[in-house]
Amino acid sequence: MFDMGRRIETPVRPDEFRVRAMSASEKTSHIDKDTAHSGTANEIHAYYQQQERPPDGISACRDIMSKRVITLKPDDSINTAWNTLSDCGFHHLPVIDDKRNVVAILSDRDLLQALVHNADIWDNSMMDVAAHPVVCVLQSTDIRQASNILYEYDIGALPVLNDEHQLCGIITRSDVLKLLSHYGPMELWA
Repeated sequence: MFDMGRRIETPVRPDEFRVRAMSASEKTSHIDKDTAHSGTANEIHAYYQQQERPPDGISACRDIMSKRVITLKPDDSINTAWNTLSDCGFHHLPVIDDKRNVVAILSDRDLLQALVHNADIWDNSMMDVAAHPVVCVLQSTDIRQASNILYEYDIGALPVLNDEHQLCGIITRSDVLKLLSHYGPMELWA
């Protein structure tokens, strides 16, 4: 640990909080005995490459976006937005006009924060609370670029637009994490 540029000794965990080694359970005890797992690093790497499903060439937002998007209209009330968020279970709802153009995005956090500050706004326009302008990506945008946008702007969701700039999907941080967990180590080329 460092404080004001000086190194401070890192506190030692008491024994009661330390992780203790356990014996293998019935279901995992065969792993240590498996001959395929013993060997050189190259043999182990080759074994796991055979076990993993090869990636399907995922590189663009269209490959990981959720196509099922629940949306709101600009003239919806905060009450309608609250009910929609409660019913669908999503955390972000894009607001679109009649031509499917994204005009704003509403997050459950923004809505809750507004309700905490003023509980008498149920009949107000949801646009008073929604964030606009909205950062969006095209379906052809590289996933690494979309991930960087999520990180740099500290946002939880990116509406995905088609070539006509109409909403066709959404990418959340969870979608990026799901991609990384399903495809394991990824080789990124610049």
